Amino acid sequence: MKKIGFSQILKSVILTSVLVFGTLSVVAPVSCCLTEEGLEIVPADTIAPSVELFTVASSREIVITCSEKIILDNISVLEVEDDFDFENFVFPDESQDVYAVADSVTYSESGLSAEIALSSQTDVGKSYLFFGVVYDISGNSLEFAQKFCGYNENPAKLLFNEIRTTYSKTKPASEYIELYVLKGGNTYGLEVVSAANGEAKKYVFPAIEVKTGEYITVHGRILEGMEGSVADELDDDLALSLDFESCDTARDLWKEGSDKIASNTDVIVLRDCVSGLLKDAVLCAESGKTEWSKKLMTEFAEKAVELGIWSDGSSPETAVCTDGMKSSLLRSISRQNTAAIVEKYAASENFPEYIASSAKDWFVTEKEGSGKNIISGATPGFENSTNPLASD
Repeated sequence: MKKIGFSQILKSVILTSVLVFGTLSVVAPVSCCLTEEGLEIVPADTIAPSVELFTVASSREIVITCSEKIILDNISVLEVEDDFDFENFVFPDESQDVYAVADSVTYSESGLSAEIALSSQTDVGKSYLFFGVVYDISGNSLEFAQKFCGYNENPAKLLFNEIRTTYSKTKPASEYIELYVLKGGNTYGLEVVSAANGEAKKYVFPAIEVKTGEYITVHGRILEGMEGSVADELDDDLALSLDFESCDTARDLWKEGSDKIASNTDVIVLRDCVSGLLKDAVLCAESGKTEWSKKLMTEFAEKAVELGIWSDGSSPETAVCTDGMKSSLLRSISRQNTAAIVEKYAASENFPEYIASSAKDWFVTEKEGSGKNIISGATPGFENSTNPLASD
C-alpha cells in the first residue's frame, strides 16, 4: 500500500452520504472573439464538472462518468467501517497508509468517463471510501468522495422456495422465507423486499459464501422469548441457531426487529441492491383480490412479468392463492418445481438470468397424518412438502 499526504490531497472536502460535490477551485481565463462591433471579451467556462455516475465494475476497477471531459488526479481509496458516517469523518494524518491508489486511469473516447484500475483488490462486502480530484479542460476542479462496498465477483444464484406468512407469539414462531441455492457463491448485494410491507422493512443479505444445493431460511422476526436461541449462521456452522424451527443442515438467518417479512397478499422480490435488478419474484394473494392495494405491489408485479420471472400476468388473480394460511403454523406456500429446475440445469455452467415460474408451480401445503405421526406442511430448511391444502 502506498502512503500519501492527505493535507496536500484533500484540504477541504465537502461530503455527503452518497456523492459529495463541491467546486473548490475555479480557474476563470478569458478569450476573445471578433464581432461587427469590435473585439469582445468572452469569459471562459467557470463551472466545475459534476460526477454523474460512480460504478464499481470489479474488485479492482471503478468507472466514473462526468458532465464534461475530465482528467482525474490524486485518487486514493481508504478502508472504512460499515457504519462509516461522513458527518463525523476526520481524515487521517500523513503517516497513515491508504488502502489503494490508482494503478492506471483509462479515459473513454468521448473523455466523459474514466476507468480506474486500483493498486489493491477490494474484498466483497467490505466498505471503502474513494476520493480524488476531477479537472475539466478549462481547469475547473472538483474534489469529491464516494463510499462504496467491495465488488461481488462470484454472486450466488438463489430461488424463492417456501414462504410462511403466519407467526405465533405464544409458541413463539416467526414467519419465514426460504430460498434454494441454485448456484453457489456469495450472497452480498442481494435483498428480499416485501411490497406489502415496504422498502424500509426489507432484508439485506450479509456477505456469506453459500454452496449449491443449500437451503437458506430468512426468519421474519425475533419474538419475545426467542432471543437466546437464535443466531445468524454466517459461516460453516449450520447448527449455531438453536431455535426449534432452525435446521442443523440448512442456513438460518434472522431479520432484526418485530416487522413482518411477508403478507398473504404480497409481491415478494429478490433483488440486487447494487443494480436494482430483480432476480426472482413470487406473487401471492387471497382469493377475491382483483387489484393490488399498494403502488409498490403493482410495480414489482409488472416488472416481474416484463422480465419473464412471473409468466401468468401481473394481476392478483394470477397469483398463488394463500387462502387458509392464517390458521396454522403447519402450512406454507411451497414451490413444487425446484427439483425439476435443479435437474434441468445440473449439467449447465451458465444459468439463464431469470427462472420463470407461475402460480401453477406453487400451492399451500398443510400437515398430513395425526398424533405423533404428523408431517408438517411447513418445512424450513428441508425439502418442501407436496401435500396440498384441502378446502377448509
